[in-house]
Amino acid sequence: MVGVFSLSIGFYAAYVIATKSFKGRNILSLLLYLPLAMPAYVLSYIYVDTLSFSGRVYRLLSFFGITSQFNLFSISTAIFVLTLSLFPYAYIPLKAYLTKRNQHHEDVARMLRIPLWKRILSVHLPLLLPTFMTALMFIIFETVNDYGVTKYLNIKTISVGMFDAWFQLNDLTSALYLAMIYIVVLLSFYIVYQIIVKDTKKDNIKTYEKPHLTSLNKKQTLLYTTPLWILVFFSLGLPLVELLLNTIQSFQIESILPWLRALGSTLMVALLASFSIIVISLLISNTKRFTSSKWIKKILNLPIFGYAFPGVMIALMYYMFFIHFDRFLNPIYGLFGNQRLVLSLSIWVLISALVFRFFAIGFKQISNSYESIGMHHTLSSYTLRKGKWMTLLKIDVPMIKKGLIAGFILSFIDIIKELPMTLLLRPFNVQTLSTLIYTYISNEDISKASFASLTLIIISVIFIVLFKSLGRKKDVS
Repeated sequence: MVGVFSLSIGFYAAYVIATKSFKGRNILSLLLYLPLAMPAYVLSYIYVDTLSFSGRVYRLLSFFGITSQFNLFSISTAIFVLTLSLFPYAYIPLKAYLTKRNQHHEDVARMLRIPLWKRILSVHLPLLLPTFMTALMFIIFETVNDYGVTKYLNIKTISVGMFDAWFQLNDLTSALYLAMIYIVVLLSFYIVYQIIVKDTKKDNIKTYEKPHLTSLNKKQTLLYTTPLWILVFFSLGLPLVELLLNTIQSFQIESILPWLRALGSTLMVALLASFSIIVISLLISNTKRFTSSKWIKKILNLPIFGYAFPGVMIALMYYMFFIHFDRFLNPIYGLFGNQRLVLSLSIWVLISALVFRFFAIGFKQISNSYESIGMHHTLSSYTLRKGKWMTLLKIDVPMIKKGLIAGFILSFIDIIKELPMTLLLRPFNVQTLSTLIYTYISNEDISKASFASLTLIIISVIFIVLFKSLGRKKDVS
């Protein structure tokens, strides 16, 4: 359901922004990006708090005689919150496609006087289907990966089940069993995805041009954009107001020190992991350019599948690997002291897991940038007898720097919001903003959670704005 709702909302938003011209279009386009900055687990506790008996929205509704109380700890709430958080995963790629789509098919269909519903089914849908499926895949992966929302709302999912079996019951066997079930489901979905994309890819257009924007009058603008402003209000406006009011009303000085420590740890982990993703992606993408073997290219693409696995599963795999690796190195550790879990308890386990989980984000941006520049300049440099490293640093990197920056920004945003892996793999003395928020929410300390949440959102918003400004110079979305 989250996938269906997110795709529907994302498509409508993308269609309006990409094909219509109206006053306020640019600001609305930016605001539809910003829900990426709002972690879903933050939205969940905000809406539960504000819609509860003591919440502001409930008191406001009571003033107008609306006193019905809904069961907030339900699947419906989870679907609502996850949809508000994940619809940009559909909006961004669909907007990118619609902005650069070839107008030829649409013009021919109009000349033939084909009705709108037939044009949608016979022209637009086949061309959009690969983008739809890709967006749906990302939304499903993010939904399955979610732990904060479903745990807070007491909904049993695969991620929650694996987390509880491992972390609370110390039952690794059950956790591994759930992981195997997920892998089977993932493979089934991936096969279906490949079949659909393969059958439709040949119909996709290769040449692009900006479509003609339809100018809207005031009444049309109101009709088309009102649903989008309502969407922005519920996904961004109301949560931000609630967070700000909670912080102002109940701010405590003693929360500053934990906040500063969490902020420092968050920035350190996110910067190291994002930088690692970009460096590795650059090296692999550059290697792919000079490889003609399809099998080698497939092997080099394997790391992107890390995004398909829930964070809890990745944490489980890394934990088991490093535990066994530490045991293997125990004789060496014994020469330097009694510490037996050197690697397993280090911050580098978490960073490496984050790199694996979010590698696909940076890799996609860099690969697309390499495809756009071709091989001409690189081969010319080799002809002038410049070495591979000199060519990479002096020729390739400057030409794809926008892709590098975009990959870094998008990776950074997802990493600072990540929760389940960070909860499981962080060292005992390390607290990030996401884990700090989770701790406060678990203790029902909404005011402290609001302050940390605002910080996380502000950082994410800054990076999203940077990404958007990069996209205005050259479309990378």
